[in-house]
Amino acid sequence: MAAKVEAFLKRTRKWDAEFLCIGQNKEAFSAPNPEDVMARVTANLDYFAANYIFCLALFTLIAVVVYPQLLVMVCIFSGLWYGLLTRPPHIKVQVVAILVTKSHMKYSLAVVNGLCVLIFARSCIFATIGASVLCVLAHAAFREVPSKAKGKVT
Repeated sequence: MAAKVEAFLKRTRKWDAEFLCIGQNKEAFSAPNPEDVMARVTANLDYFAANYIFCLALFTLIAVVVYPQLLVMVCIFSGLWYGLLTRPPHIKVQVVAILVTKSHMKYSLAVVNGLCVLIFARSCIFATIGASVLCVLAHAAFREVPSKAKGKVT
């Protein structure tokens, strides 16, 4: 797993020169022809994949800081998950007549976590996802395909 993450992180392109085209770079941003959009987006998504993942993570971090309800939910559920995951693997809790195992508690907490996120923060989350995907696709569409990735354009 660590080797895969390390290999993926090595694919991160230089932020200033390659990704943002700051400096003396001939390959910059331009409006694509309608027939070239999909090829350009596909090539750039493949070439800048690691950079785009970092951008999505940055959008997520900004959303958690900007929207207080997300910050509260992250803190509460982080504490609950920490409390559950640090329990011994063989823990069992008697609830009325039912014996609840650790795996039951994990699934229950995952369902409660998902429902709380959908009920209390869906607009924040969908707005963040929409904005981040829009920025990534806009960069991929308007960024010229780098010469190092020219062989990947179909």
